[in-house]
Amino acid sequence: MCPTGGVQVNKVRDIEEAIASHAVWMSEMRQAVLDARLGSIEVEDIRAEDRCQFGRWLTGPLLTPEDRETDIYREVRRLHAEFHELAAQIVEKAARGQTVDAYALLYGEYVTMSGRLALSLRAWQERLLNG
Repeated sequence: MCPTGGVQVNKVRDIEEAIASHAVWMSEMRQAVLDARLGSIEVEDIRAEDRCQFGRWLTGPLLTPEDRETDIYREVRRLHAEFHELAAQIVEKAARGQTVDAYALLYGEYVTMSGRLALSLRAWQERLLNG
């Protein structure tokens, strides 16, 4: 396989891993709501889009300047940042004792945001695979 093809395959695999890790992270948000009530969660760690594994890949050196100039990259980057911002808002509500509101946001807008991000990631994979 040519080097370019190998790089594309790596990107496809990295995106697949991102989808899986965000699915796990989303399920961990239920526990984060409970932990936030106890004050054991750092909201800024959740809000930061570049601290999760996918965020480090998305903002790190493995993507080329050409990758970063594509519409799909910009869309994924925006949605990923919104995903983290919304997660932080959920935890902030829980920390203030607004547990019902936190869960409403988690199972409403957050689930929708997660789905939008996953769809954009799948579209990126397809573009990489199909050129």
